[in-house]
Amino acid sequence: MVIGKIREKSTLLMVMIGGAMLLFVLDPTMLDSLFTGSTTEVGEIAGTTVDGRKFQEKIDETVANYKSQTGQSTIDGQTEDQLREQTWNQMVRDIVFGNELEAAGVRVSNEELYDLVQGNNPHPQVVQAFTNPETGQFDRAQIAQFFSRMEEDEAIKAQWVRFEKDIAKFRISEKYNNLIKKGLYVTKAESERDFLAKNQNTTIKYVLKRYDSVADTTVSVSDADVKAYYNSHKDKYEQDASRDIEFVSFVVSPSQEDIEKVRIWAERLKLEFESASNDTLLVNRESDVKFNPRWLPAGSLNPSIDSLMFAAEQGFVYGPYLESQTYRMAKLIGVKTSPDSVSARHILISPDQVSSKEAAQAKADSLFALIQNGGDFAFLATQHSADPGSGAKGGDLGWFKEGQMVPTFNDACFDGAKGDLVIVESRFGFHIIEVLDQKGSTEKRAVTFIDRRIDASTKTFQAIFGEADEFARSVTSLASFDQEVTSRGLNKRIASNLKANDKTIVGLESPRELVRWAFTAKKEDVSKAFEIGNTFVVATLTAVREEGFTEIDEIKEELEAGAIKEKKAANFMKEFDAARAGDIQTIADKMNLPVEIKANVTFASAAIQGLGREPAVLGTADGMEVGDISKSIKGEQGVYVIYLEAKSEVPAQANYAANAVSLNASLSSRVDYEVFEALKEKADIVDNRAKFY
Repeated sequence: MVIGKIREKSTLLMVMIGGAMLLFVLDPTMLDSLFTGSTTEVGEIAGTTVDGRKFQEKIDETVANYKSQTGQSTIDGQTEDQLREQTWNQMVRDIVFGNELEAAGVRVSNEELYDLVQGNNPHPQVVQAFTNPETGQFDRAQIAQFFSRMEEDEAIKAQWVRFEKDIAKFRISEKYNNLIKKGLYVTKAESERDFLAKNQNTTIKYVLKRYDSVADTTVSVSDADVKAYYNSHKDKYEQDASRDIEFVSFVVSPSQEDIEKVRIWAERLKLEFESASNDTLLVNRESDVKFNPRWLPAGSLNPSIDSLMFAAEQGFVYGPYLESQTYRMAKLIGVKTSPDSVSARHILISPDQVSSKEAAQAKADSLFALIQNGGDFAFLATQHSADPGSGAKGGDLGWFKEGQMVPTFNDACFDGAKGDLVIVESRFGFHIIEVLDQKGSTEKRAVTFIDRRIDASTKTFQAIFGEADEFARSVTSLASFDQEVTSRGLNKRIASNLKANDKTIVGLESPRELVRWAFTAKKEDVSKAFEIGNTFVVATLTAVREEGFTEIDEIKEELEAGAIKEKKAANFMKEFDAARAGDIQTIADKMNLPVEIKANVTFASAAIQGLGREPAVLGTADGMEVGDISKSIKGEQGVYVIYLEAKSEVPAQANYAANAVSLNASLSSRVDYEVFEALKEKADIVDNRAKFY
């Protein structure tokens, strides 16, 4: 049990320091095909080249560990993508943080590591791994027992070595971050300023000329104005490499011939189904869905067959009939009257509790005999049941309906009688069951099905591929792509802003190959017919955006709108400057605008109620004295002139230590995340994985 905890804690530790030790399975024979060509570099991290083969080998080394943690023998495509991404992120963290830790000289000594594992200050994950489940207390004796076992088992030893490394990694990163946290200091002036910003309220009167008060069409901007706006706001238009595609899908659907073949097959099988003496064998041999009948009351079956089955005699077969792209035949295989619900208790003996299945059965037989001879069922359940939920309640499961329990357990309860005491086996182990009570009595019927899904044949598949391939060959440009789409009555779809490592396109199943094509093709290229799930897809590349800054032509409308807003602001500010003589009401009268008022305005606010985010207005107001009138202010909603009417008095504090502590805590809470993000930003990471995966 302890090694299982060690595995769990090892994964948790890696999550804590930046990502779990997660892996994906890739056939090693694919290495040669993946990493061929002029370069095998998956990327570069802080000057360290990540070789593709070594990257793959690094992942393969920990596959066994991943499998043992999850109990999975295979991994689906989506999980594989996620695990690959997390493995890369862990490599980034190890290299980026590793370089920094090396330069800073942060270490964990052997003595310190020993203390974290076996000493007076064990790491919390060690404490959890070696906590006695019965007492809830950390048990040092378990550590000694574990180490004695470890010397005899190389697999456990290797697992422990990984666990120790994870603890050391976490401790080193913790020490580094603590160094930074200890270097943070909030001055008295900063603390006082923050206190005032949070507690001092101001009341402002203002005159606002909104940008939308003048139609955009009345303001003209030149290309030079647009370019100037772009250059002054260029940081807003930094972009990653991305692509836009347009595509059409040719869905592979079963033909009428495919449908007819399945119907004929079902009609031929019906006679055998009607006369079959072993329904289980026939269903498991012929059906897409294995034999799994359930006893159900009237109204529980599909409405299309429910009344038929509850009016028929045992052995009746209905069908074949079409249901959700499947030809189905239903056979009534049983009729019985049984309780509506049952109350029972059980003791579960699992093979995991003892050394083997045989040992579990022997223990169950022993407990069964003990109960028959007067043993206390509830007490034995609390002491021996592997089901912790019911075990704590003396084995009591409460009331349940038919079908809620595994089949053997269900049948013992609903086919038996009140007071029955039996042993049954399930996939969980051996159950000692006592039927405590039964309610109601309802006729139920068991129905089994033979299902055969209607799939497209190879002939149909080839025909659809031929259609898609012919379309791809007939298109030579973006214009002809649109022409062919229109003439053939196809439905064109658009996927915008695809990134190099994207794994999804809405409506397409696992379109990774299509995304990779988009990053190797030239603008207006037309793809081959890609097979994606049950669909063939033909695409054309409509936009190419490289990493850097968005081109002016691509966002010209947005830039023009920004340049118009800038010109309006400049014009409004001139108008305010000309009208500024006198008090706020005089300015308003000259501008033919109202004087408005806002109370409870604080510098610490993110916005002004009713006006939204206006940092320039907040900052100006904070620096004014009561009675001051500001110069014109270029805001988000328009141009303002503000008058500071009142400012609340904030009693001076004897000291601002409490506020300083709060500020420092806020700063410290950002260290664990932001320090690594800053290091990563400076690391100049080049990610070429999209070329290989």
